[in-house]
Amino acid sequence: MIVGASKSGTTSLASHLNQNKGIFICEPKEPKFLTYSFRKNKYRGPGDDRTLNNCVKSTEEYLQLFKEASMNSCKGEASVDMLYHHKKVIPIIKEQIGDPKIIIMLRNPAKRAFSAYSHLIRDSRETLSFDEGLAKEQERLQNGFEFIWAYKNEGYYFEPVKDYLENFTNVEIIIFEDYLKNQQRIVNTTLNFLGIQETHHIGKGLQNLSGKPRHKFINDFFVNESTMKSFIKRILPDKLKYGLKNFVQKRNLQKLEPENELIDILNKEFMNDINKLETLIEIDLSIWKA
Repeated sequence: MIVGASKSGTTSLASHLNQNKGIFICEPKEPKFLTYSFRKNKYRGPGDDRTLNNCVKSTEEYLQLFKEASMNSCKGEASVDMLYHHKKVIPIIKEQIGDPKIIIMLRNPAKRAFSAYSHLIRDSRETLSFDEGLAKEQERLQNGFEFIWAYKNEGYYFEPVKDYLENFTNVEIIIFEDYLKNQQRIVNTTLNFLGIQETHHIGKGLQNLSGKPRHKFINDFFVNESTMKSFIKRILPDKLKYGLKNFVQKRNLQKLEPENELIDILNKEFMNDINKLETLIEIDLSIWKA
């Protein structure tokens, strides 16, 4: 189970893992079934209804996602809200799944926050500036907005990571900045963690790109579900499908840049949590402190 964090490379990793014949990642990769039980009435932000509609809502529907997996394959999913909602979802995972292998991807929390903001700008859900969105964050969460609006709150990793480490036998932690430098090595290390011994040469992986769309109708095609989109997804091989989406989105999405001063302020606010996390996971996080 790839449990988070959002905007930290989970889409890319899941697509690379899914290229290996020993791995089966369900479609959609984020069924959000395990958090739906306690979140079903809390999707009240702009566009949150689309997330709610895509949630898998029953055990039968959840099991159906894995019906095409071979008996001996390693089956997985990547509902990245499970890191943020750790307190409520961990008991549900233990009750319904048992002791699965857990993968956690973490990114510089200030940059992750801005990436989440850019994601909502891409989907025409966010209308405020980044600093205005930060100022409204607590109010929005109290009003039932989904977790993607928790720009700052999702970046406090220490407690949720500690919770997963204390509750599950096998937890792998991947630092996003390391993943960007050497995807091949980390994918193979992760396959090893999952019990797949063979070396896998990764092909094109899907990326969940963010930014301001130059042409809204093109972005809407990739973001919204449609009969045509479902048909194309069924007939195209993954390599071509991923390559096409990445190619178009890289050209259609204008990358947004945060104000350095605001990122510096966020980094200082996160520093205590980063230091505690660094001690907990015994991984050098100096790249987040630079």
